[in-house]
Parts: sequence; C-alpha cells; structure tokens
Amino acid sequence: MKYITVSDVVKKPSIVTNATEVTLIEDAKRHIAKSVVIPYALYKQLRSKLEEELYLLENAQALNEEAYEEFLEIESVAEDLGR
Repeated sequence: MKYITVSDVVKKPSIVTNATEVTLIEDAKRHIAKSVVIPYALYKQLRSKLEEELYLLENAQALNEEAYEEFLEIESVAEDLGR
C-alpha cells in the first residue's frame, strides 16, 4: 500500500491513472486519508461487493438497526446457500 498527497497527484497524475497498487491519498497537513485508488483489475474483482456495500450505505437510513442486523444475518445464510 502506498501513501501519497494531493500535491503528488498534481505533480504526477499517472500515479492515479495507472495505479499498480492500492494507494491512499492523504491530506498533507493532517495526514488523514481522504481517498483510495485501486488498480482496475482489483476493482473488477471487487465490483459486485462494492456495489452491494454502496447500496446498503445509501439506504441505511431506511433500515433501522434491528432490520439491518436481520438483513446481515439473512445475507450470510443466502451467501452460504449460493456456494
């Protein structure tokens, strides 16, 4: 895993466009990760999982905590049956 700053990206944009490893883009002053860049090949492998998680995050307000826990339990059972 590589750590870079936004100024590194401005100086050399190919760091982002031709990523060969997972790269965290940090805030230079506070050293807090702001963005993550992953290689496209890795993205293709993780795409469906990422889309599922984004869907859950976007709809998290519609699910209360109890319903969310029940959903996670059902999801794990469904995944086991799918294997």
